[in-house]
Amino acid sequence: MKKFFPNKISHAVIFSSVLILTALCSLLPAVEVTFLYWSDRHSLNLTRHEVIGADTITTGGAAVLSGMVNKLRGDNSHTMVMVAGGEFGGSPISLLTEGLSQVKILNRIGIDAFLPGNHEFDHGWRSLLEVMGEAEFQVLLSNVIRSDNLELLFPPDTVFNLQDVLVGVTGLIYPNFSRSVIRDGIIGIKEVDPIAVVNDFIAKRRETCDLLIAMTYFGWEMDSIFAAEVNGLDIIIGGRAKEPLDPPRKVNGTIIVQSGANGRRLGRLIVDVDTSRGGVNSFRNSLLRIVPGVAEPDEKLEKLMQKLEKKHTRHLEENIGVLQTNWNFEIDKPTNLIQLVADIIRSVSPSSQLAVLSNSSLAKGLSRGPIRELDIWEICPYDYPIVAFQISGRELKEIISRQLRSTGEFLTWSGLKVVARGGEIISLRVDDSPVEDIDEFAVLTTGSLWGNVEDYLAISSINRPRFYLPDTNLRNEIIEAVKFLKIISFELDDRWIVE
Repeated sequence: MKKFFPNKISHAVIFSSVLILTALCSLLPAVEVTFLYWSDRHSLNLTRHEVIGADTITTGGAAVLSGMVNKLRGDNSHTMVMVAGGEFGGSPISLLTEGLSQVKILNRIGIDAFLPGNHEFDHGWRSLLEVMGEAEFQVLLSNVIRSDNLELLFPPDTVFNLQDVLVGVTGLIYPNFSRSVIRDGIIGIKEVDPIAVVNDFIAKRRETCDLLIAMTYFGWEMDSIFAAEVNGLDIIIGGRAKEPLDPPRKVNGTIIVQSGANGRRLGRLIVDVDTSRGGVNSFRNSLLRIVPGVAEPDEKLEKLMQKLEKKHTRHLEENIGVLQTNWNFEIDKPTNLIQLVADIIRSVSPSSQLAVLSNSSLAKGLSRGPIRELDIWEICPYDYPIVAFQISGRELKEIISRQLRSTGEFLTWSGLKVVARGGEIISLRVDDSPVEDIDEFAVLTTGSLWGNVEDYLAISSINRPRFYLPDTNLRNEIIEAVKFLKIISFELDDRWIVE
């Protein structure tokens, strides 16, 4: 059959059509989309003042955060609000309501997407499913499944239509997160390889979406490795980071942003979206301090929080002791408060020679004066069980040697006296006896440190003698110790002398 067009004309027409279409697409404007984001706020809902070294840092709380979101979002339909985990825990109200208080607060703020972090599982995955049944936002988690039927706990991903800009979003938590969960409520669920899951997400959504975003609860290092191993992801909005990522990073074409912890900053990522081909043409990111005065507080949210606090925490206002010396708190150095708490842990089992506590197990200090039960809940905001395990003298020497060389979070010991100079151990004694390689020691710690013992102490938990002390809870042990002592004066001692 004779062709309608000669080959040369056909090819010319096709080529011209392609040029015309390309030119038309290039005339389509990029659309500006804004992402407001945060993580690891840990229910620090009220305005608070933190003394850090010589500085006092004021953070505005949930009502100020809500006011900022309302102000920045306005009537812009190309705006999304995203929370990358770590909303539960950290204050009595979240613990007493098993996170329901936080769901109600996020509903009031009007977020779009939420990723559960490890503390969202503190009360068990069944409790999490129940409280998230009250959520008016999308909960996404693509790499945690039930062990019995292999079904996902939450939807793995979804697509948001921001006035014809299609944004595909998935949620991912770090592998082995269950080791960091306080209670036994993770029994019956298991993690799935996040790389395989996100590759499926990209394959499924790339052709139909203008942007592909992963909310991750990994931390910066794993976000970076993850981005390097995955192709086709536009943005990672990350959590599980104490400090903000400033400036943002770009790895393998993926923009990575993190707001940092403790409700201090609201992230604002503005991207110019290429609606003809998909992806990001350009971006700019800012980290906004959440402080009183930056926006009008959300009055309705203020009233909601007051109602929740009155209902759930009134019984914790009772005075249980008197503090005669300030309880100081620092993440990276010894303090009298953390030394006292380590001693309280060791007293739980008289047969244990040592106790060790990561400073981040506590949340704040306390000025001298009356001690309320509520103060202890705020100082120790997580339900840490107490675990006994065994180490050798050789391992203990190696642990302390590493600690002397490390920076950042401090480990506080009870029952151990360290003298060191220039990073070298001069003296290491337990019960006033020198530590020998062949010694064996029973050590008490929190379930959180034990769950991450490879990271904290660089020892293996496999085949190591250990058991959870029944009916123990660090916060309850502190409360009982305060009630017993009544009047407390505890100065920083000389158990850690390092020159």
